[in-house]
Amino acid sequence: MTLSPRMINRTVITVLLLAALLTVLLVMQSANYLLFHGFIEVFSIVVAAAVFMLAWNSRHYAESDFLLWIGIGFLFIATIDLLHTLAFPGMDVFPEGGTNLATQLWIGARYLHAFTFLLAPLFFDRKLPVVPVFTGFAVVTALFLLSIFAWDVFPRTWDEAASRLTPFKVTSEYVIGGVLLVAAGWILAWRDRLHPEIVTLLVGSTVAMFAAGVSFTLYTDPHGPLNAIGHLLKLIAFYLIYKAVVESGVRRPHAVLYHDLKRREEELERSELELQALNETLEDRVAERTEQVRALARELETAERRERERLASILHDDLQQTLAAARMRIMMVIQSPEKAEELLETADDQLSEAIETSRSLSVEISPVIVRERGLEMALHWLREHMQQLHALDVDLEMNGNVDLGDSDDEALVFRLIRELLFNVVKHAGVDQASVSVSIEDGDVLRVTVGDDGRGFEPDEILAAGGAGFGLATIRSRLELMGGHCQICSRPGEGSRITIVFPRRHGEE
Repeated sequence: MTLSPRMINRTVITVLLLAALLTVLLVMQSANYLLFHGFIEVFSIVVAAAVFMLAWNSRHYAESDFLLWIGIGFLFIATIDLLHTLAFPGMDVFPEGGTNLATQLWIGARYLHAFTFLLAPLFFDRKLPVVPVFTGFAVVTALFLLSIFAWDVFPRTWDEAASRLTPFKVTSEYVIGGVLLVAAGWILAWRDRLHPEIVTLLVGSTVAMFAAGVSFTLYTDPHGPLNAIGHLLKLIAFYLIYKAVVESGVRRPHAVLYHDLKRREEELERSELELQALNETLEDRVAERTEQVRALARELETAERRERERLASILHDDLQQTLAAARMRIMMVIQSPEKAEELLETADDQLSEAIETSRSLSVEISPVIVRERGLEMALHWLREHMQQLHALDVDLEMNGNVDLGDSDDEALVFRLIRELLFNVVKHAGVDQASVSVSIEDGDVLRVTVGDDGRGFEPDEILAAGGAGFGLATIRSRLELMGGHCQICSRPGEGSRITIVFPRRHGEE
């Protein structure tokens, strides 16, 4: 990313100001530690109070109560920090307290700080009960102060005789540091609910407070350099809180108070764009499917016309001629009674042939056998029919129960298989074919019709609309029913046509 000259100037000015402030603080620390300490503590108190005021006055229109929880907590943190400032050695507000009192107040404020941040993410999606929470913070703070000023039961944090920190103080700093790190991790886990810059500043603040706590476990002189480093880290931590909450809340309220709203608006805008694209795609798909249905209707009309012509040819050239010949034999019995037995036998054979032709024709027109006996038995009949009528030897393999339970679907599958076998008879130039039928995963019927005949180029056949094979019609009919057709063939290498047909549950 290229920085603009204005941004570069602002960055340079900020760095110079921070360097100047650090120089002033270092001089102040060496010249008057009490002033140094007071400056840092007052800054943190002002920031904490500002956080409370911003959170409190925006509570009615803020998206979540995350900030309100932090604001209420910081009000009481500021209260304890103020007492800590007044109790620091040299201030002489609590002359009998000494270093121990100031350190006790410090520990209390830091515990409150750590757990305030730890529990804050709970209120991204929860409504904050303001009065009970406010009362709870007030009670905890009051009990803490009473344990120090009235009851004198709070553990000592500074050993005046040995001039060193007590184990309770050191342990507490590490416990507080651990809680702060967990809080930082939790804020990162909820980072989608906050502006990225806010997340960075809040996590940086908790890490700085953790480092300050570590520094405060090492000093032996309340006015020494390690104590000063700890306070400088606290200054950095509260400055980052100021940048994250106060400055951003005033200059860019959408980043602090309305980030979720802005995020939802962006998601809504993306959804609208996706919906618009989906609508355009849907229109294209509807137009494509409409054209597909029209093409299928044209193909079906052509197929029906050809089927009518074929049936007319069978009726005229086959069935009608056979019946006419049988009638002629019966009429000849009247004219030649002496040949009656021979003529009637011939007529009976011709009538049987006519009946078989009629039966085959009725099955081809409407496969009643499928409805009466199921797909499996119908396919066994089809194998025998193809052998008897077309001398085509069909190797039929069925894995398990292949009945679909829906007679209309089974009739469609039967007709498709029969049409594919007719293609073998008409185009493959072989007298053998294979049919494999199976149910996969209990939901999908897979049928493969294969031969080792002439083969063909699938793309050329489909581009020509099926060109006598009927493959385009088969594919279109399957797609409309939720299935699909796979064609594998090359000239001279035979063909394998696979149809995949879904079972329709709840319609049996």
